[in-house]
Amino acid sequence: MKKILAIALGAATVVSVSAQKETVAQAGKLAGKIDKIEEARALIKQAAENAETANDVNTWYTAGKIEYGAFDEAFKKRAINPDDAAADPIAMGTELVNGYNYFIKALPLDSVPNAKGEIKPKHSKDMIAKMNNHHNDYFNYGGELFNNKHYYPEAYHAFMIYGDMPSQPWASKALKQVPDSMIALAYHYAGIGAYSGNALEDAIKAFEKARNAGITDPQNYVYEIASWQNVALRDSTKADLAKNKIAEAAMAGYKKFGIQNPLFLNNLVNSMLMDEKYDDAVALVSEQIQSNPDKAFLYGLRGYINDRKGDEAASLSDYRKAASFDDADIETLKNAAKKVYTSGTAVWNSIEGAQPEKRQDVKVNYFEAAKAIAERAKALDPNDSDVEYILENINYALETYF
Repeated sequence: MKKILAIALGAATVVSVSAQKETVAQAGKLAGKIDKIEEARALIKQAAENAETANDVNTWYTAGKIEYGAFDEAFKKRAINPDDAAADPIAMGTELVNGYNYFIKALPLDSVPNAKGEIKPKHSKDMIAKMNNHHNDYFNYGGELFNNKHYYPEAYHAFMIYGDMPSQPWASKALKQVPDSMIALAYHYAGIGAYSGNALEDAIKAFEKARNAGITDPQNYVYEIASWQNVALRDSTKADLAKNKIAEAAMAGYKKFGIQNPLFLNNLVNSMLMDEKYDDAVALVSEQIQSNPDKAFLYGLRGYINDRKGDEAASLSDYRKAASFDDADIETLKNAAKKVYTSGTAVWNSIEGAQPEKRQDVKVNYFEAAKAIAERAKALDPNDSDVEYILENINYALETYF
């Protein structure tokens, strides 16, 4: 009885495997039929969820063929009639991404040794050829997805596949010669797609790859820094990692673009201050001042560093110098006005007795000087609430003390 039962169970297993393989075969017959793709996907889903066929190369090879087949058929239709409803660019982009992901899963399964220990791939050559031949489509249809606001995950994955494919061991000679500038651009677009979809860690992955590929757009560095800043705000356990990664991206941006975009120097300095490397930060900015002695924001930045360092005299001197430039920006002027005013308040509070000369000096060289700086800031933006607050405090001091 036990022997009969064992035979019966074995027969049931064979029937189950055979049924699932037939399901895969049925799905394969629908490849290239756009109107049957959902039916084909449903059949593949059954096989993929069955333990007997989930790790069968034919399951994933067929799944990939279905997706690429649908894309190829739609591509032909679109070439004849761009408005053909069967050639939906969003669906086509999704098919490309699905096809690649399925083939990537199938490739290692196609090289599993058989019972004799032999490795005899059946489908690898076909899969590799299909992926290589569709490489440019990933960039083009990544753009279609992006322009139609399918930023993430659709456009993101399409652009990432384009960027990653040339470095795959099976990439064709032509793919390996794709310019780094194109690869960097694809990663950059992938990063913007993920950033737009609020997928910050995927965005960071893409922006970092774009940076390492030599992206020439400084905005890539800005996005990478902004992504890490948001990660730190959302997850305090990643604050240290974010700080180090921001410093890394900021240093790379600073080395590549200098002070063309002050954000890189500002973030680099901020990272130094978080580590209490005040002298290093002062030295860094001082070096830039030697090369660019007419940049107001550099004096303001060094003033900020000296303020954090606790060097009151140096900080005040830097802020006064920053405000002396006619083209000083509003942030520099606001910070300078605050510094001059608070320094004046400290001096005023230290005066004992009448000492009219000292009090007059505070009025002219601190409070009135701060007011003049704040009014210049107000002229740049009459609705800035920070400027209004600074002026209120200065005016109160002038009216109260004098």
